[in-house]
Amino acid sequence: MIPALLQRSGLSRENVMDTPPHDANAREIPSKVLVTGAGGRTGCIVVRKLLELGVGPAKQFSKVRAMVRSQESAERVSRAVGGLMGVETVIGDLTSKGSLDEAFRGMDAVVVCTSAQPRLCKVSLAKTIAMQVVTLGHVVGRPEFWFDEGLGPEQIDWLGQKAQFEAAEAAGVKHIVLVSSMCGTRPQHFLNTHMENLVLWKRKAECALVRSGVPYTIIHPGGLLPHSGGLGSSAEGRKRQLCVGVDDELLDDKAKAMVTREDLAEVCVRCLLEPAVSVGRSFDLGSWPEGEGTPFEGRVGELKALLETLGGRNATYREADAAFVALESRPERAACAFEEPSRRPAPPARSAAEAVGGARHRGASARTVRGHSRK
Repeated sequence: MIPALLQRSGLSRENVMDTPPHDANAREIPSKVLVTGAGGRTGCIVVRKLLELGVGPAKQFSKVRAMVRSQESAERVSRAVGGLMGVETVIGDLTSKGSLDEAFRGMDAVVVCTSAQPRLCKVSLAKTIAMQVVTLGHVVGRPEFWFDEGLGPEQIDWLGQKAQFEAAEAAGVKHIVLVSSMCGTRPQHFLNTHMENLVLWKRKAECALVRSGVPYTIIHPGGLLPHSGGLGSSAEGRKRQLCVGVDDELLDDKAKAMVTREDLAEVCVRCLLEPAVSVGRSFDLGSWPEGEGTPFEGRVGELKALLETLGGRNATYREADAAFVALESRPERAACAFEEPSRRPAPPARSAAEAVGGARHRGASARTVRGHSRK
């Protein structure tokens, strides 16, 4: 797909995107922080860590606001923060400008944790396992994934994030910390080939943020621990030495290509508290295996030392990244033909205008629709 895109657009991977300089005055530690996608696994942790620093008079923050897409997500945030006080939870909708404007109003900084949520096609998983058994492991396949209608990568990770950046700019937000993902430079990676170009849409959104003029920090975490279902390595924070890179170079060393959600959230918070170090930076985040090196504990100076290992390098954004569009129609997934109708893959994505403007409000709250997903 990418070679076809480049050929038709006249762009090449060598066309580096011009980026405006970030605001040299964006050095003030924020007092009012909004977390979007706060009902997700990473977003909940970011909210908790902000509350742990204190909210209220004479505290680190005067306001912490969590934006979620449903009452169920709001309850998830409440459970995640336990007895910590001070969070203001709002139900918002990425497809509604009015909803976003209300959520972003008065905020100094935003941590964006929204992301499309892939669903596993169980029939394809069974076929994948059966193929490996029959071939004694000589043939290794991949299961298929799908997204709820209107909640795919194009709608959430491109249009939804772009709408957030525009709302932030209109509200005078001084710093956006965006949680994205590695694999934005690798179109043939599983996350792109089997998940509707998930990270390529994220990369396109990053380009929009960089060009927006809003001071930013962009973090590309590797594989997030714990894995779905709680499997995999330990997911406790402050037990691993973190490492950074750019343009997916950490993927070449699988031992460093994973990071715990706890440590990712810790880095997000440190980026807010140390804007002089973090504004204008775009980097990949991984970690050493637990027990190796010196764990990152979120102390003052640790983030600066971590980013200094990059030698001033940032992610490289190219015109091809900014121009990305899904030129080819979505492939049919026959393997999912026996799924229940409500759980089948979504039909081909609607146009940008339809995706942004066609959503209807539902439920008791005038701002609540299923147009908002999260990490």
